[in-house]
Amino acid sequence: MRRKRLSLPLDPSAVRRALFVRLRRFGDTILMAPALAAFKAWAPESRLGVVVQPGYSAFLDLLPYVDEVLIAGAGPGGASRALAEVRAWAPDVTVDFHGGSRAAALTFASGAALTVGECRFRWPVYDVRVPRAEWLFGLGRRAHTVENHLALVAALGVPTAGARLSLPVDAAAERAVAARLSAAGVSPGPLAVLFPTTTLRGKQWPVARWMELAQRLAAAAAGAVVLQFAPHESDLVAMARRRAPGAHVLEGLPLSELSALVAASSLVVSQDSLGIHLAAAHEVPCVALFGATDPARYHPWGVEHVVLRAEGLACSPCGGRTCRTPYYPWACIDGLDDETVFATSLEWLEGRRPGAADPGALAPIPGPASG
Repeated sequence: MRRKRLSLPLDPSAVRRALFVRLRRFGDTILMAPALAAFKAWAPESRLGVVVQPGYSAFLDLLPYVDEVLIAGAGPGGASRALAEVRAWAPDVTVDFHGGSRAAALTFASGAALTVGECRFRWPVYDVRVPRAEWLFGLGRRAHTVENHLALVAALGVPTAGARLSLPVDAAAERAVAARLSAAGVSPGPLAVLFPTTTLRGKQWPVARWMELAQRLAAAAAGAVVLQFAPHESDLVAMARRRAPGAHVLEGLPLSELSALVAASSLVVSQDSLGIHLAAAHEVPCVALFGATDPARYHPWGVEHVVLRAEGLACSPCGGRTCRTPYYPWACIDGLDDETVFATSLEWLEGRRPGAADPGALAPIPGPASG
């Protein structure tokens, strides 16, 4: 049975529990952090819960304002348990950041007194349907994903001016990273961390070219260079050690240590993946390589950065799951020039910032536009 509906403007004291649904992808999970922080600051006595799929809860463990993580497991059994758990959690407000059919089902099953989703979500389960951030905040440009998440809480009356993307650094993880870097022979000084892998082909600059980039940056001796790999990428670790002499290789870091590694760095070089969002969260300058995804929506938010992409392709951005260009598949990412990526990365590691976007124009956003 659904609880008595709440009305807008929402009284923060009426919200005992608020549930947020963002099912998958580490990058997207990080990008909802400013909205969660803003909500908790507005309603500090409320308990915040987040629903994610298995494997994505590690990031939420880093956020002190998240009180509980609910796991939406796979298969019919996992789905049934998740629906029962969100109902039992009994939120007063449920905000759907995701918009897919499963997220909508969880939103409905929560029985919340107020449910919130974007206007573009097609499911009839939302009491409040929020317009895109471009209109709500009067941005005059394409909204970033962070801003679209902020719009969903701003529509409830949550102040969002000055919202920032930030992550605390775990002290134990910081010590562990320092020990790893020392063991790898990394000397104190400028440090570039490279993120050479991602999940979608339309975002993946060829790995062999990442190896060459790491080798050239290490040879330039402007600072230490670290290539980081996930636990399941042992074949690439061996390749990197053969083909990127001079660069240091780290593998299998838990998310808390990966976050601490980025926080200790001087520069992040990454395609559209976890790396650019960790750089933003720790205010580390970033060289971001983009292919099929939209940099307006996913650039490193609120931090000094430069976006490199192949220009002049009418088909990009397309989303990156399939390529319909038979004469040069994945030209949007494979067409990135090696020399441009190297020269830009070297200049940024040396402390110069050619082409830097102005972070001050990207991060602080006003409250909802009047009228």
